[in-house]
Amino acid sequence: MADFSRFGIPSREWQEHIEKFGPAPETPVGKMSALAIQRSTNAGREEISAQQMKAEGLSTKVAIQTLLIHARDNFLIPTRVYTPKKTGSFLSNLPIYVFYHGGGFVYGTLDSEDAACSRIVVAMDVIVFHISYRHAPRHPFPEAHNDALDAFNWIIENAEGFGGDLGNVIVGGVSAGANLACHVVLARNAALARDYENHEGAIIKGLVLATPWLIINEEYISYEEFVAKEKASRLQCSNAPMVSSKVLDFFVACMGEGVHECNDANPNVGLVSGKKLRGLPSTTIMVAGSDPLRDEGLLFAQNLNQNGVPVKVHVFPGLPHGFRRFDGLPSSRRWDQLVIESIKWSLNNQTVANGMDLTFNVE
Repeated sequence: MADFSRFGIPSREWQEHIEKFGPAPETPVGKMSALAIQRSTNAGREEISAQQMKAEGLSTKVAIQTLLIHARDNFLIPTRVYTPKKTGSFLSNLPIYVFYHGGGFVYGTLDSEDAACSRIVVAMDVIVFHISYRHAPRHPFPEAHNDALDAFNWIIENAEGFGGDLGNVIVGGVSAGANLACHVVLARNAALARDYENHEGAIIKGLVLATPWLIINEEYISYEEFVAKEKASRLQCSNAPMVSSKVLDFFVACMGEGVHECNDANPNVGLVSGKKLRGLPSTTIMVAGSDPLRDEGLLFAQNLNQNGVPVKVHVFPGLPHGFRRFDGLPSSRRWDQLVIESIKWSLNNQTVANGMDLTFNVE
């Protein structure tokens, strides 16, 4: 029986942050329209990213290009490409990291992720593709999921033209973006299973899921696998800062009624059968302890492990969902390190022996 509640107690690191800077701002659900909240949040995220780009000198080290990729309905998906800025050298055979941002399927823009993507390129020679999929509430489910897959397929067809190595592809995402990353990798894995001999294209070597939101429809969560219902993170952390149950409900409402029907895509990737997980690439999962989404990430890791997928888990005990936005937290630096380490781990074909007990690395 599962019990991860020990990770949910607010850490000293978070308590000291609150004492110094005050409580984290609350999402004004019910006080502003969804679109107003979206505009305000996106503006704040873009401002922070721009400040970080300048403070860390990232613009001098990374070349940034913006593309528009045709979706299945001819919508143009904004996509940004980040490559090392090396004078006089032609980029070739670089690993590819396809990234989907977080934000509850409501927040996020191209500009809001410049710093996060640039840091990866600075830390290692890699091409980062950031896909800015369509967002709710203007674009309900499954438009984000369709964009995620359509853009990924285009990138794989064209990545060599950017100097990318199709034999070294990693897919990753944060929160809602981790859901999209899972969706894409599961779709590619299913296609490979259907037509292995004739399948051409990328070799996805790894999956990096940071504070993943893997079960959109809470009504599908089974609490029978927990020692007690109140120990489950959806209840224990229901009033957590940053992302609470109220905020999750807001995000789901923005996605529209179609998300409950799941006809065109499955938003509950954390509940797929073990059969569909077999053959997935090595996976890193990073979870925040004081996060309503904590347990679905940890249980998904266990399911992957039980189905022969090499998996690493890193837990930031006592920290809330979205803590990375606070640069002053020591754990924010560790978060950045882990993203790089996780990409390298998968690229280097590191594996975990089948049958080994899964270890939670406590940060």
